[in-house]
Amino acid sequence: MRALMKIITEKGEGASQTFLSILKQHQARYQQLPQLFTPNTQGAPPPTVFTAGNSVVSTREITNIKGKSLNKRIEIVSGPGSSQSGNVAGQVPQADFTALDNSVICADTICNSTFDGDVDLSVTLKSSHVRSGTVEETVTPPSSQDPAVKTLRKHKVELIDCLRADHSFILQHVDAKDIVTGSQYQNLMSIPTPGETVTKLIDQIINKGPKSCSQFIAILKDPELHGTYPQLKEITEHWC
Repeated sequence: MRALMKIITEKGEGASQTFLSILKQHQARYQQLPQLFTPNTQGAPPPTVFTAGNSVVSTREITNIKGKSLNKRIEIVSGPGSSQSGNVAGQVPQADFTALDNSVICADTICNSTFDGDVDLSVTLKSSHVRSGTVEETVTPPSSQDPAVKTLRKHKVELIDCLRADHSFILQHVDAKDIVTGSQYQNLMSIPTPGETVTKLIDQIINKGPKSCSQFIAILKDPELHGTYPQLKEITEHWC
């Protein structure tokens, strides 16, 4: 086989391309060949994270996004009820990123993205007299009669089956548009199975109400996503 490969490479690019075409045509006969021609869309698993004591770890991946600006500020509010984690051996589990006692770790990555305006990744620590804890944004219960809400509920199963093929890509888009909060994004990224990730994402967006549902639908109808999710064009073709 080595001698054959040497002969083919010495013949130049034309012979190499022809050989690749033959391999692609007959890849089913050789167990390991399909791995060479099928890209890994799942990517590396998300890093493990442990936080305590009003701390934050941000590991967002922003890839292939175009926009006017990017505003991803992190704000920590500490108060009288803030828990102190301590640093006693055995109490803190092993993780790729560990943040304790009002600390912040920013491990965000931005690749192949273009923004015309400002990029704000600032971190702010504020004191509060109100007992602190995990705070999610306040949302209005969704109206079951709203067209956007009804559309997502009706096509939920189809969307899960479609978006699970590359769940991290759709998460990047909803994060870039601020449809989910930073903590919601982190929680979704930590879910090990793509199907469950997409299910929880859609449920969260539906629970946020008509505005978030409409924003999500606009993302799904964007032709830029149809290259990654070919089924989306057919699913959203007749949506208002």
